[in-house]
Amino acid sequence: MMSLDRRYALTAWLLLSLAGCLWLGWRQFGELEQRFRQESFITLRLLSQKASQHDAVLATLAASEQSRLPADMLKRLQTAMPQLSAIGYWRQQQWHGDPGGLRPPLALLWQAQQQGQTILGFDSQQRYWLQSPDGWALLIDPLRMLVQAELPEPLENISLQLRGHRIELLQRKAGGQANDWDLSLDRKLPSASQPFRLSSRTALSWNSLPWMEILLWNALLAAVAVALYARHRQRASQQRQQQQDRLAAQARLNTLNEMMAGLAQELNPPLTAIIANTRQLERTLDEPSQREAARDTLQATGAQARRAAALISRLSRLLAHPKATETTPLDPDALVNSLLFLRQAELANQNITLEWHNLSPEEWPRAERTALEQILHNLVQNACDALQEQGGRIVISGESDGHNYRFKIIDNGPGIADAILPKIFLPFFTTRSRGMGLGLPLCETLARAQGGKLHVQNAANGGVIAQLILPWAKRGA
Repeated sequence: MMSLDRRYALTAWLLLSLAGCLWLGWRQFGELEQRFRQESFITLRLLSQKASQHDAVLATLAASEQSRLPADMLKRLQTAMPQLSAIGYWRQQQWHGDPGGLRPPLALLWQAQQQGQTILGFDSQQRYWLQSPDGWALLIDPLRMLVQAELPEPLENISLQLRGHRIELLQRKAGGQANDWDLSLDRKLPSASQPFRLSSRTALSWNSLPWMEILLWNALLAAVAVALYARHRQRASQQRQQQQDRLAAQARLNTLNEMMAGLAQELNPPLTAIIANTRQLERTLDEPSQREAARDTLQATGAQARRAAALISRLSRLLAHPKATETTPLDPDALVNSLLFLRQAELANQNITLEWHNLSPEEWPRAERTALEQILHNLVQNACDALQEQGGRIVISGESDGHNYRFKIIDNGPGIADAILPKIFLPFFTTRSRGMGLGLPLCETLARAQGGKLHVQNAANGGVIAQLILPWAKRGA
């Protein structure tokens, strides 16, 4: 199950990735839109210039007052104006022009003369005639007004519209997909004689996104995330090691205290016997030649033995009545989560799962933090030792009955032999080759010092149940 910190980190990474992708896409689309508008206005200006050229040719022809058209005029004009398909003029009640078979409708000439201005009219091939009132006419092929190869890439579809006629000047892309983003620009040519409306269209698709930049952005984020995660793991490992070292130091100190208490208990009887025997020898040694020397030696031995006994007695009293520690209500979740943080990774390598269940979230135990941590640590370590060869499961639970708070540490190991169970709280009793037999006695001593109790028993279905009973307090009291 993913921890809360990892979920927050993953959410932050996804939000940063999404924000970066959106910004890169927005910037790319903005640049493409700006470029599209610039190129569309350039196209509008080019078409306006072409329309102005048409008007200029008509005006020049009208001003020349020529009676006939020079033979090579059309070819000379077509070198600069490839869209010019024909030139015609009305003289002597008939049409003349180049080529001779192309002529505008007479109705167009009469309309131009009646209105006194140049008139535009379409033929059957989507070309249009420009008819001046003085009889001159130009046939324009709009499809040749723009050279498609010279048009920039952002432009995909360009058309001219007038009086229901639509002339496609450029069609690089037939039709956009349903999920494309359409860009468009509609402007009227600033020409009185050729008032076409220019329509420019293009579609931005997913392929328009800057995928390389998006890939690099996410790769950079991933590299930063990996570096931060590695640093977090390193710091967590250092903190875990520091806490383990602190607990180990506390365990060594408590073990030393328990060892000294056991030594005091074991050494007092022989020292007492030494003192008694020395006194007996002093009374029974009557030989004159040896009496004085033996008495001095025995007195010195007795003095040293009494000194050792006094020292051990003082140490025993110190250990039996240590300085009282203040107990406070403690958050069981914080205590056990700290233990999980320290041990879960290590136990996972041994195929051992460690779980915590808080059955009374509103109640807390009352204890001294360091002592309670040491007890829980030792009880979990005992369960781990029982499961070390086979793996298994350790469940820590906490609950209150309204009078006491009870921690339970349950494992599914082999359990404790019935003959050994009564001896587990005896100092220096152990079944492990490397054990000192001081862990459980230490836990029992610490529990009693806090007004609590420690019980260990076999579970009915196998394994061991260790119960630590402590005074109870309301949450946060």
